[in-house]
Amino acid sequence: MKKWWMSVFLLTTGLIVSVLLLIGFLQAASAVLKPNGLDNAHYEKEEEAQEKPEDDGKLSIVALGDSLTRGIGDDSGEGYVKRLTHTLKDEYGQDISLANLSVTGAKTADLASLLKTSGAKHAVSKADVIVMTIGGNDLFPGVEGLTAENLAAYEPDTETFEANSRQILEELRKENEDAPIYWISLYNPFEDLTILGDTSQFVIDWNYQLQRLASEYKNLVIIPVFDLFQGQVKEFLYTDHFHPNAKGYEAIAERLTQAIVSQQQLREE
Repeated sequence: MKKWWMSVFLLTTGLIVSVLLLIGFLQAASAVLKPNGLDNAHYEKEEEAQEKPEDDGKLSIVALGDSLTRGIGDDSGEGYVKRLTHTLKDEYGQDISLANLSVTGAKTADLASLLKTSGAKHAVSKADVIVMTIGGNDLFPGVEGLTAENLAAYEPDTETFEANSRQILEELRKENEDAPIYWISLYNPFEDLTILGDTSQFVIDWNYQLQRLASEYKNLVIIPVFDLFQGQVKEFLYTDHFHPNAKGYEAIAERLTQAIVSQQQLREE
């Protein structure tokens, strides 16, 4: 009798162990085939929650580019993007949906790569308005080591800049054919540093490339800011002598807001 019960016990135990091993194997296989399954599910739910209804009354703004779109140099943390959204909401009663995808230190090649990612594509496809700054880090690379000597021999790579800019615009238009793109052009942060010579011509030539692109792409609006900073760099620049301060961002935001309000036909409340 004892032997019979012992056999049943061993058989039952073996079956339980086998089942547990099978469950463990299936869980391990699932982890390999679908890594971070919980994270992926959470991400998908977040994307679903961010789906924009066709007529929810909100103006969906996607902000792209470098540290200027991030707002670096503004002690208030507002930058031009938040100032823009606050004005549209407070003065024009416009509800806003904002996705700021800017990356500090980004160059045109970096933005072109970012726009190929699924997250950026999704955001751009839902945008009503696209705003961006890019190119300052292309034009003045290694700004911390800028001297009159190396600037005298410096030749901006406008060909690469133009090629990257076209790639950026092609990626944007691939995902969104209609949303107006407001590309904020460059100012000259070194205007008052006469020891460096005529740095303004570099910026003027760079901005000219942008104006040429604007004639080729639908709904591409170049927002000029060179004149805003001309003669005002001490008033408008942060202590790093490169990024705008609060006043500088305010000036940029005002000009950008004027363009968007005009094109979107918004009216003050």
